[in-house]
Amino acid sequence: MYTVLLAVKSEIILQELKRLRIWGDSTGFQICEITSNFEKLIEKLQKTHYYLVLLEATPDNHVTTLLGTIKKEKLCKAVAIVSQNPDFKTVRKSFLLGVDDYLATPFEISHFISLFSKIENAEHGKITAEICRKEELLNYFEHVDNAIKEYLDELLYTALSEYMDLSEAFACVKRILDSVIKELFERYEWLVFYFAPEDYIPQGGAFPDYEEMIQKDIENFYTFFLEFSELYPAHGEGLEDILLYILNRPEGDLKQKTISEEVYINRSYLSTVFAAQIRVNFVDYVNTVKMKRAAYLLKHTKMKVIDIAGTLDYKDMGYFLKRFKAKYGVTPSQYRIPETYEFQI
Repeated sequence: MYTVLLAVKSEIILQELKRLRIWGDSTGFQICEITSNFEKLIEKLQKTHYYLVLLEATPDNHVTTLLGTIKKEKLCKAVAIVSQNPDFKTVRKSFLLGVDDYLATPFEISHFISLFSKIENAEHGKITAEICRKEELLNYFEHVDNAIKEYLDELLYTALSEYMDLSEAFACVKRILDSVIKELFERYEWLVFYFAPEDYIPQGGAFPDYEEMIQKDIENFYTFFLEFSELYPAHGEGLEDILLYILNRPEGDLKQKTISEEVYINRSYLSTVFAAQIRVNFVDYVNTVKMKRAAYLLKHTKMKVIDIAGTLDYKDMGYFLKRFKAKYGVTPSQYRIPETYEFQI
């Protein structure tokens, strides 16, 4: 339902608007409130947001000043001026200030239907844009494209500039990032060994600073991309089976000899091709995979550190601790305490 506020003083205009058979289920637009107190109109709109405000132009209500404030502060999605005696200067200035329509009595239903369609199309356009952004973000993951950083910066700017209400901007960003995360976990089943979706899906707060939340959520999403790209770097088809074998068995025997035999590939060839395509030697990559699995187990289970090391086939506890600290900058025990660790890629 599209909520509508009537801000009118004239009883004639009010009755004209109310008698129009355009409100309710037939159009989806519903009059939710009526006010004649123009002095407190801005204050009202700052508290309650409407899809449409019908604002009467009268000689004493300074309609263009009100309109300018509403548009500047993005206090509603659409504003239309209604009037009994429109004058050219007011009409012209209203359109310059961004009014969505200027309607004069006697009102015609077709003009309102046209206005409603404009508002609905704008909303549908936003939905389409969200779907496109989701697909574009998935494409950055598929190609492990670092240009995603600039794209996320653009998404942040767009969300903060296009929405009149920052809570709506947050909701938009949340829908996009949420859908991308869920799709990625469906496409790449190995992700469950290293990440929990809820760690990256945007969450709301009791008394949120929406702009700060949007920035934080986009930063977290970018962190997820960097983590993803470290585990699943850009590679040719020849390494796909090898990467998936490793990623799906972080607690298994991932020695080069074992994997060579499992995927029927020459050991020295594997070592050479692996380093050439991924630019990381095989042993370092396997250690990265195991460290990320260790980080997941530390964060999401109550397993003892010594048991995690054993599960990941590290027989030398000292070596495990050394590798973990080299990766994350802290010991496993420090990493486990959220308040005291600083996450590093």
